[in-house]
Amino acid sequence: MTIAIQSPDLVLAQTLRAKLPEATVNALLVHPDIAADLLPVLEQPPLGADYVPREIEVLYDDVTVLHWRNGRIQAQCADVEIDYTPTLVEWLIDGDTAYFSVQGLEVINRIKIMPLMDLESLDPLKEEPCKP
Repeated sequence: MTIAIQSPDLVLAQTLRAKLPEATVNALLVHPDIAADLLPVLEQPPLGADYVPREIEVLYDDVTVLHWRNGRIQAQCADVEIDYTPTLVEWLIDGDTAYFSVQGLEVINRIKIMPLMDLESLDPLKEEPCKP
């Protein structure tokens, strides 16, 4: 009996191709460690319509650009250029990946059915500078 051994990268690619479009897989495989970390998240269900997050962290290329907790902005990166397009975008909700995209291609979106955040709650940001 002959047993074929496949490389971990090949297994990762095959697993991702069963779940995601080809272009998304190709973009994600440029970052194999991240791709492997996201595999279990692909199996998680969406957050419910009644889910109310306590903490949201938005990362661009693995750098936190916004950190919100219990209704208040905790930190905001003011150094991001208006025309900056990150390769990787991740939203952590209560510490778990809820959204992830690579090169503008959606990999994970577990927040599709969550209600939109009340944008009026962000009005204080217009008057009060963010403190890290």
